[in-house]
Amino acid sequence: FTEMPTDNFVESSFWNFDALFQPQQHPARDQHDTFFLQDPAEAPELPAGYTAKVKKVHSQGGYGSQGYKYEWRLEEARRNLLRTHTTSASARLLYRLARQEKFSPVKYFSIDRVFRNESLDATHLAEFHQVEGVVADRGLTLGHLMGTLRQFFTKLGITQLRFKPAYNPYTEPSMEVFSYHEGLKKWVEVGNSGIFRP
Repeated sequence: FTEMPTDNFVESSFWNFDALFQPQQHPARDQHDTFFLQDPAEAPELPAGYTAKVKKVHSQGGYGSQGYKYEWRLEEARRNLLRTHTTSASARLLYRLARQEKFSPVKYFSIDRVFRNESLDATHLAEFHQVEGVVADRGLTLGHLMGTLRQFFTKLGITQLRFKPAYNPYTEPSMEVFSYHEGLKKWVEVGNSGIFRP
């Protein structure tokens, strides 16, 4: 794995949500979950051709999706925020990979800070670190993903794992990963995963 660039804590709603096909009316975009910035309030520019493709998929569908059938707004996509996940860095990375003339398989990772407007408790903080990994190749399956996650967590000493189907707007299929926490005496979510949609 090669480390991906994740050096921007301030992100546009476009890369944090829209490019990952999270609808603009999704509750996670609410200020109760996301820290929006007042200065600078908007991203100066977005990649025009790609932005138009993302708008079309949201509004009308494409690539096997019927879309969300709503009027997608550029103003909403330009809103700046403190990134809620490092998957925005993965979205930028996948955009760059798609623009390459010749595809070659890659493995990337990042470990960096993310920010969510959370109620604080034993398992939630407003600022925390997220580990992100992306494997891009042809012919990969859910079994490959589960094996990679199991190997990753085992190397951290976390061996009691459960995988549970989940919903992410940007991956299909999607899974949450749980581990049994001896101190809390309960299963806690330790990860989220999935296979990126085309």
